[in-house]
Amino acid sequence: MARNFVTDASDIAIGAVLLQDFGDGLQPIAYESQKLQSAKQNYNVHDKEMLAIVHAFKIWQCYLTGADVIVRTDHKSLQYLRAQPNLNPRQIRWLDYLESNFMYRITYKKGANNIVDALSRPSAQTVAVLIVQTVAERTIYPRIFDLSLFPE
Repeated sequence: MARNFVTDASDIAIGAVLLQDFGDGLQPIAYESQKLQSAKQNYNVHDKEMLAIVHAFKIWQCYLTGADVIVRTDHKSLQYLRAQPNLNPRQIRWLDYLESNFMYRITYKKGANNIVDALSRPSAQTVAVLIVQTVAERTIYPRIFDLSLFPE
């Protein structure tokens, strides 16, 4: 069974949602979000989106190693990552990490109303914090709380 995750990046954060099919479609089983350090905020959009993918692989490496992994991103050009001729040194390092450790394919998924947007795209300077409760090891109940990034 393939493992799935969805990623997204914004100017200030990256996010990912790990998904699994329990027989009734893909359901979220883990969430990850990280605020970008100032240097990474200067990355171009392509690199921020690729960083989100690499970060998700590193965070969930124990779940993804040895599995067929499907990555969904709203950045269309990343599905052709392996064929891109002019990668910068950082992209080459990231690609080498992915190719050396994982069996994966990157697919494009339009970004409108993407489940991972809440983790990477704060509105009015807020970040969604997802609290996940697991019942019977399979039922997931996410609750969302808004926390201000810039308290007054």
